[in-house]
Amino acid sequence: MDKRDYVSSPWSPMETKLFNTVDIFIHKPAIMKKAEANLIELKDQIVNKLSQEPHPCPPESDITKGQIVRGENHKGFPFISLDMPQTFSKTQMFTYRTLFWWGHDLIFSLILKQENLTPLIDKLIKLKDDSEWKNIYLAITPTPWEWENNTNNYTLLAKTSKIKLRKTLETVQYIKLCRFHPLNHPEFSELNWPNCRFSQLEYPFKSLYRPIKIELK
Repeated sequence: MDKRDYVSSPWSPMETKLFNTVDIFIHKPAIMKKAEANLIELKDQIVNKLSQEPHPCPPESDITKGQIVRGENHKGFPFISLDMPQTFSKTQMFTYRTLFWWGHDLIFSLILKQENLTPLIDKLIKLKDDSEWKNIYLAITPTPWEWENNTNNYTLLAKTSKIKLRKTLETVQYIKLCRFHPLNHPEFSELNWPNCRFSQLEYPFKSLYRPIKIELK
């Protein structure tokens, strides 16, 4: 490494203020534990809902266990996520992912990938102007693992032309639909995650999948 990388420099007022700020580290464990508790309750709600009626999930889907993942560094920020229901393989992907991303959003997402996406693309194009799809965003990046809500990563589904929608999905070869709840929104503290549960994307979820035969290999 270049010796210049080790040259010391004076601390700025902002840096001094930040390394003397301890509240975030004191309260972070409790905050993440509360987020986890919300996800566990959300998972229980989904399991209960899927057990009470015929579900549109692919046959191999996990509809009982789910997976909660915690991490400290998604682009520098802690996160915790729930995949429920879920199916992952080399060529197919089907998951309802809920992500709490520190400093950003609570995100409800439906991620879909299969060898033949055409039936799903056709269905999405027919349904996208329904009122139930309002405020749903479509991922437009080469990978479905970008979560920051900006114009480089997402487009508002209702305002995306059918031609652009088809071209985008045929290019990226997956479908990812999201609803974002900014953590800095004044009403976020009152948001009941389990009550949001499937209602955030339940209509799109059923509308896309129930009428279509899913082939998993």
